[in-house]
Amino acid sequence: MILQLKHIAVSLSVFIFLALGCSACGKETPPEGGGDKPDPAVSDDGQGGYLFAHTGTGKNYYKLFYALSRDGISWTVLKRGESPLSTYYGFPYIVRDASGTFWLIGTSTGSKPHFPIVWWSDDMVTWKHKDLPSSIMALPSGYENDTNSYGAMKLFFDPVKGQFMITWHASEKGLSGNASWESMRTFYILTEDFQTFTPAQKLFAFSGHDADMAQIDASIHYYGGKYYAVIKDERWPEHASTGKTVRIAVSDTPTGPWSNPGVSLTPAWREAPTLVQSMDGSEWYLYVEDYTVHRYEMYHSATLTLNSMWEKVAGMTPPPGDNCRHGCIIRVDETIYSKLKSTYDK
Repeated sequence: MILQLKHIAVSLSVFIFLALGCSACGKETPPEGGGDKPDPAVSDDGQGGYLFAHTGTGKNYYKLFYALSRDGISWTVLKRGESPLSTYYGFPYIVRDASGTFWLIGTSTGSKPHFPIVWWSDDMVTWKHKDLPSSIMALPSGYENDTNSYGAMKLFFDPVKGQFMITWHASEKGLSGNASWESMRTFYILTEDFQTFTPAQKLFAFSGHDADMAQIDASIHYYGGKYYAVIKDERWPEHASTGKTVRIAVSDTPTGPWSNPGVSLTPAWREAPTLVQSMDGSEWYLYVEDYTVHRYEMYHSATLTLNSMWEKVAGMTPPPGDNCRHGCIIRVDETIYSKLKSTYDK
């Protein structure tokens, strides 16, 4: 049964980003954020659609690719499968702040250790960027980063506090193989301006049978006064019945405390979840990668409750399976949709 979900308007206070001086060519000061504006994901005219930003496989892993969809089910590859931002490296995850600016987090290429890079754009066609110091990713004692990708960093813009959260996963030191993966925990830092950052902290402190839950690919979402974390349970299925599935936890604040995750939303061996609302706001769409075959699947549900029922959408046709891995899907209005289509659908 499809339940009508009400859109919750949030009054946003203006905050001014500090200047981010850069000396290198192509790096500029990030724009001001904040301001009282309608939800930028809601179409002005009932049109619009979805952008799928994702990586590829093989030599295309860590590169950025685009696909568009009107309904979230049938997708069109843009730019003939070529990258719209050839200098991007990472696992793309795009969010939009209160002013309408799009933000993307990635890492440097070349010699290790890599460092984070933040990108911003008004239309997701022309991007600017700023290098961030690797020191902002420093972890508490006992944990270490994968400095190749920094644990698939993701962004969340909190419309209540007017700040960004960067999340990623990291393992305990000195472990390898399965033991390393089962030690993964989610960490976060906060920033309002991409100039000053809070120290990295663990995001979740689950209890009971989930106290030892390994976590990767956690993304944060705000709806109806609650925060939702979509997480992959990285334990092996023989160690936990929910192992290698995607689950949801809920909190009153983005930094917790968080509830224990609910039931599995997907079968095992799924990861890289991305969550969006349907265009009419009546249900939720969850996309996950079946990484045994490198292909995305789609599930839908009327609610975000911990024990809600999610059904697979059998008719989804994602971008080509051999070139579609770890990504995010966001709603865009008609202006952005048309700009992306006219620029790249050639």
